Amino acid sequence: MLSLLFNEYFHLRQTVPLVIYVFYLLFQDADSSFIDALLKIALLAIGIFTSLNILGCSLGIPIKVLLSFTWAYPSPITWGVFFFSYYYILNNKGENNLTSFTMATLATVGGGWLYEVPFFHPMSMFLSRGAFFYVNAQIICLILLAYELNKMNFKPNKFIYTSIILFMAFSIPLFLDMRGFWRYVRSIMGSLDYLVWIYRIPASLLLLSLLSGVKKHA
Repeated sequence: MLSLLFNEYFHLRQTVPLVIYVFYLLFQDADSSFIDALLKIALLAIGIFTSLNILGCSLGIPIKVLLSFTWAYPSPITWGVFFFSYYYILNNKGENNLTSFTMATLATVGGGWLYEVPFFHPMSMFLSRGAFFYVNAQIICLILLAYELNKMNFKPNKFIYTSIILFMAFSIPLFLDMRGFWRYVRSIMGSLDYLVWIYRIPASLLLLSLLSGVKKHA
């Protein structure tokens, strides 16, 4: 079952976030126990999936053995933790469960594009026949995220500017493929294996920092 979902991952990534966003637009103000139950099931499923990956990584079980995926552990663990962090922060700021879930979904899916595009930017990262309107849905997620943050009276601050600088400082060497820079990193770290855990952090911090520009509800 999980391997089948992985095989359909591209199509799910292009459609599910937009379906969730449309659902959010239709029911964002609804007070429904059914919607609350759906959200609890979705959060539980994401939580179990993230926990399995953390457990498998801790025990040294290959992810292909544990979940029949060809991914590496850093991706599902980093984005799983990111998702719940984003959800918790927004929820703690007074946003309802559906809003928090939708925003966390947009940020997580969009973040997958944001971290990757500096070092992997073929045309398929921007336009694709398998995407709505031929535009990569991950980009649409980031646009929708920016739109929703603006509706929350978003105000930039020093923390956000610092996160942007950190993201740019990390991304520019990747974009320029500065081999000398990475040889220098290798000489310090002894290996580049740890970078697979670091790659996503600047983009994650940038997206999380944006929430500091949203005021908590009175």
